Amino acid sequence: MLQTIKEVQADAQSVNGLESYHRLVELQKQMIQLAQQNERAKQKCAELRELVAAEVIARTDSRHSPRPKANKALKQPPRAAVAKSNLVSLIIKEPSTC
Repeated sequence: MLQTIKEVQADAQSVNGLESYHRLVELQKQMIQLAQQNERAKQKCAELRELVAAEVIARTDSRHSPRPKANKALKQPPRAAVAKSNLVSLIIKEPSTC
């Protein structure tokens, strides 16, 4: 009788040992999955960082492109026309001595 009680206790300990082992295996699987998810997240983050950097560069380049300068030049009257209108106003203002 005493021997069967010891066998039952030994069996219970081995079952608990197997449960611990199975739990350890499950935790290792979860760690592997989390490591893979972390790697994918790092790759996605790097891709997004590159995308944002390219967009910032594109916006910066568009600010320094010749188009705004050309638009500004087209909005202003040519310097020759400004000088000519100033000359005409001076001629009109001066009394004639002839």
